Amino acid sequence: MCGISGIISTRQGPAIHESHVREMIATMAHRGPDGDGVWISDDNKTGLGHRRLAIVDLSEAGRQPMGNRDGSIQVTFNGEIYNHRELRSDLESRGFQFRSQSDTEVLPYLYEQYGEAMIERLDGDFAFGLWDSRKQKLILARDRAGLKPIYFTNLGNQFLFASEIKALLTHPGVARDIDEEALYHYLTFLVVPPPFTLFQGISKVHAAECLTLDLRDDGFQIRSRRYWEPLPNQCELQHSNLDGQFRDLFGRSVEKRLMSDVPVGVLFSGGVDSTLNAASFAAAIAPQKVRTFHVGVEGTKIFDDETDFATSMALRLNTEHHQVRITESDLLDAMLGIARQQDEPLADPVCVPLYFVTKLARETGTTVLHAGEGADEIFCGYDKYRRFMDYRDRFWSPLCRLPRFAHRLAFELLKRGHSKTCRKMADSILRMARRQEFFVSSSVAFYEYEKQSVLGRDFRNRHEHTDSFNVVSPMYDRVAEHIPNATFLQILTYIELQLRLPELLLMRVDKMSMLNSVEVRVPFLDRDLVDFALSAPESFKLRDGISKEPVKRMAAEFVPRDLIYRRKSGFGAPIQEWFASKLGRDMDDQLQADRHMLGQWFDVAALRKRLQQPPPTANDAFQLWVIYNFMLWRRSFLDVPQRAAA
Repeated sequence: MCGISGIISTRQGPAIHESHVREMIATMAHRGPDGDGVWISDDNKTGLGHRRLAIVDLSEAGRQPMGNRDGSIQVTFNGEIYNHRELRSDLESRGFQFRSQSDTEVLPYLYEQYGEAMIERLDGDFAFGLWDSRKQKLILARDRAGLKPIYFTNLGNQFLFASEIKALLTHPGVARDIDEEALYHYLTFLVVPPPFTLFQGISKVHAAECLTLDLRDDGFQIRSRRYWEPLPNQCELQHSNLDGQFRDLFGRSVEKRLMSDVPVGVLFSGGVDSTLNAASFAAAIAPQKVRTFHVGVEGTKIFDDETDFATSMALRLNTEHHQVRITESDLLDAMLGIARQQDEPLADPVCVPLYFVTKLARETGTTVLHAGEGADEIFCGYDKYRRFMDYRDRFWSPLCRLPRFAHRLAFELLKRGHSKTCRKMADSILRMARRQEFFVSSSVAFYEYEKQSVLGRDFRNRHEHTDSFNVVSPMYDRVAEHIPNATFLQILTYIELQLRLPELLLMRVDKMSMLNSVEVRVPFLDRDLVDFALSAPESFKLRDGISKEPVKRMAAEFVPRDLIYRRKSGFGAPIQEWFASKLGRDMDDQLQADRHMLGQWFDVAALRKRLQQPPPTANDAFQLWVIYNFMLWRRSFLDVPQRAAA
């Protein structure tokens, strides 16, 4: 994993100098501590930059940006191409000659041979920028699952892209203005949905998107296409042996992700996914021991810290186990740096333990980690998925058949209540009245009507017609277009793989691991395995009514069954307790100090009242955490001179 950047100028635009690109990549030194590189075109109109985290081919031959033989195609690449050896073999048979063992080098030659269709041939986790000087064309692409981020901005006479927003902000023409509609959606989804960011004028590439920029005399022509979508029937199923097919695909996925010239380990909670990860890893590298890494929490009474359980599971698997325990003080000391690294707030408490556990891995000399993200999304692993399915069938669908006036009347009655339950019920009834669908996301902080209790009056007035359901509405339309009789689980999975998985779960992994110069790989999100899971019948994923049953069945081959089929325990941080202590006091202090600035968007008095009514409920703490992360982000990026903040 690395950091990439680039600047393209029009013919009338300013010349690009090496110092401009170096300033961009300097902000991403943590993404690539092993070296850097800059390429500037002969006409000084194109510049590409790269920070290197050396994982495959550690020699100088693997330095980037990297070009083809005559230098007419240049690429800056972040990620891994797991099938690069097969691609290299094909290209060599066509006469292409390679100078390194780096997976990056296949990209310029693959583009020479296949053009933009090259992307469909890549099996990997990636984000890259490729410049074709002959056609005066830039290609930006992000992998199918969305493991690697890429941001961009169009200034009219210049186009900039980078792995992180901080790099774009080094340019004096990039403003630091908040996109208020994006903020409104952030309060729903815990993250800003693509293509927007919290910065006006800065966008992010979708997962599985290829963005093509053609240079014109008067500016840029930008085209976009999605080269893959999470839809079923993209895999041939062996219906008589689905378990065997799954076992084979997962084993191959783990083996692919061992591709490395540096040490590899496993993020280990002791749960189903990490246990299967570690056990499959061990089978592939035996007789070596797998390195496992765990983070726990000290001083918590109501949070379920599973350090002892993870240690016992590591002993059963005979791993080389490492662990760290964190406290509330550790959180407060690290939060400003964590918020800054996120570029825009990712309001998931899991960011905190992820930061500390990847820091631990780096301190042991482990540069690559395997993680279990994606298993729950593709194999129906969350209990809440089953609750959603049950609620929709038993309550939502029948109530939707009532006339609209009944929904309106119920809404008017419920909105008079002051409890959170009333607000949530009022939101559901209002959506019924609007003939909207049931599902928005499995991670929602504030539903539409709930937001009214924390938003400032002026902000509410400015956005009285904004509705976060409009973010997912096109996804419902897309599923209906391709699968007219789609099941609710298929719809749910489609939306989760377009929004929550890439923009929240995988983004938090990327940002926190790269802050510690560690690459994370995700075997459950292998290209072939995802296609299999999307195509597999629901009766396979929920066999005997058990969530994620195929994964549990396979994990139970390595450890006792009762340890696998136990009640699922979440991974996170005890923010409910912390908001009743130092964290709550810190947020209250910031609300008082920044009340005039924050009053542009929030009802500061209402937020302070929430903090002063301990103990907070789990829902209170979650919602406060979303706003606290925004406050830290604003201080990091907006309360500083424009040039100094980059």
